[in-house]
Order: sequence, then C-alpha cells, then structure tokens
Amino acid sequence: MNRVEALKIGKIIADRWWVRNQSTILAQQNIERRKLWEQKKLTTPASN
Repeated sequence: MNRVEALKIGKIIADRWWVRNQSTILAQQNIERRKLWEQKKLTTPASN
C-alpha cells in the first residue's frame, strides 16, 4: 500500500466516523455554548 492509498482509506474512515458522531459532537458543543451563556448571564448585573 502506498501513501496515496493509505490517505484515501484514512479519509474514508474519518468520514464514516464523522457521519456517525456528528450529531453527538454538535450537541455537546451546543451544551457547552449554553453553559457559557448561562454563566455570563448570571455574572452580569441586571440593569434596572
């Protein structure tokens, strides 16, 4: 197996992994973003 073939196989494996895990990864990023937003919301003083 040469380098080009190995890279093609590696890309196929990575693409399959991404398809299977994309929703989990994006959901985790969304959860982290919401946590940061909640922390920021709680730490900023309410202006009346």
